[in-house]
Amino acid sequence: MTRPFARSLAVLAFLGLTAAVLWTAAQSFVASQERSREYRYLSEALDPVELPARTVAWTAPVRPLVREVTPGDQALVGTALTEAWRAFAAASDTGETALLADHFAGIALGRANLAAQEALRDGSRMVVLEQTARPEFLHLDGSVFQVSASAATVRYALRDGALTQYALTVDDVRTTLTNETTGWRIFSHERTGSRDLAAPTRPKLELPRLVGVNYYPAKTPWRQFWAEFDPMVIAGDLTLVAGLGGNSVRIFLPVADFGPDSDGESNLENLEVFLDLAHARGIRVIPTLFDMKPGYRPALWADDVAYLRRVLPVLAAKPAVVLVDLKNEPDLDRDTQGAGLVDAWLTTMALMAQDIAPGLALTIGWSSAEAAPDLVQLVDAVSYHDYAEVAGTADRLAKVRAMAMDKPVLVTEVGASSYTLALGFPGSEAAQAAALQDRLAQLASADGVLIWTLHDFASPDAAAVGASPWVRRLQSRFGLYDATGALKPAGHVVSQAFALAPKAP
Repeated sequence: MTRPFARSLAVLAFLGLTAAVLWTAAQSFVASQERSREYRYLSEALDPVELPARTVAWTAPVRPLVREVTPGDQALVGTALTEAWRAFAAASDTGETALLADHFAGIALGRANLAAQEALRDGSRMVVLEQTARPEFLHLDGSVFQVSASAATVRYALRDGALTQYALTVDDVRTTLTNETTGWRIFSHERTGSRDLAAPTRPKLELPRLVGVNYYPAKTPWRQFWAEFDPMVIAGDLTLVAGLGGNSVRIFLPVADFGPDSDGESNLENLEVFLDLAHARGIRVIPTLFDMKPGYRPALWADDVAYLRRVLPVLAAKPAVVLVDLKNEPDLDRDTQGAGLVDAWLTTMALMAQDIAPGLALTIGWSSAEAAPDLVQLVDAVSYHDYAEVAGTADRLAKVRAMAMDKPVLVTEVGASSYTLALGFPGSEAAQAAALQDRLAQLASADGVLIWTLHDFASPDAAAVGASPWVRRLQSRFGLYDATGALKPAGHVVSQAFALAPKAP
């Protein structure tokens, strides 16, 4: 090696080392900046919400006010109250209190700051879900507004990820707002009374034995279903379900498709159409709520309750609805979201659903038999999914039934893929039929069994099943009908099982 060449190598090595050191330092600086970043705006501290719900309903004042409260005043103050309590929940969750100054002022700002910091330290949370407000005073110049309200409020505490305390109350509150250059802000807030949200007495649920399928149209599954709703296609598919001997279908109501906008209103109308089509064919419906929900951030719970306010009255008015599934496979979210947070959210939504629509029976669609007994006191029926080894199906059902507090037990998803890569691997139509035949025989005593799914799908939604090409191929062949519309061997097996299975006791 010549001396010039060696010198060149040394220079290159030095430059490379210098570049590496500078890059590492730059990355460390970026990371430190991220760690010290403060959320300044509410939208930065939340998961994206295209159109946040207004969570304040208004009643008339009990006496004439010096200045009349207009619908415009109610809209502005209602939005201010909604965003203030969303901001407080976000600050308690993240520890970032800078955003509170946009929604609180004076005494209330100082108290909100201290309360949010304390909540982050001790794991406690307070979430205002919704309010029914009554104007008490509006200054003649429009600068001060005082309201009395009943506020549905959750208080809970987490320790090491577990839920240790929980209460859902209706609080009597008095709130004073000031009209400043940035809009209405809370200047003072006090609680004058509180009572537990009364859970209605719920009689034991009597169900017919439900047999059927989880349903999407063949060409518009998952996120395409409501966006491309076609009554003619749905009517034909429901007729197919009835032809198989099925008496029920389970469907999914994504949060984004039933929002407080014109698309949401249109989809509520389409939901009514679906339920009427099912009822006309003797098909009972299990709607599954909160599908495609992105997370469990406490600051968005008020939006979730508003979703219940939109959807549940439609479901309660339709005789086709036999059971409402509060959430699909929430136990799968515990590892990433925290078990305590998920359970606090489920408890809140169950209690609010019972308050909003006390006549609707509730269940939770757990992903496995192991999770099925969780929160059994909240539901009217226990339901789970069984994709585990076929050999233990009957034993798992027996164990769940023993812990179900004498409530109906349904297995709302079972299925097998017929996807064949080569030479019958990993599956085939014959193997799918055999697996379903064995599984259904072991579930003959269940109060309900629903197959995943009616149709094969050309392109399963990656947002629902993941981006893995292998998983998507497997998911594409769970149907009882193939891509040509022909009934597969599994369809014949299911039809026989639906006809021959004995009634559940």
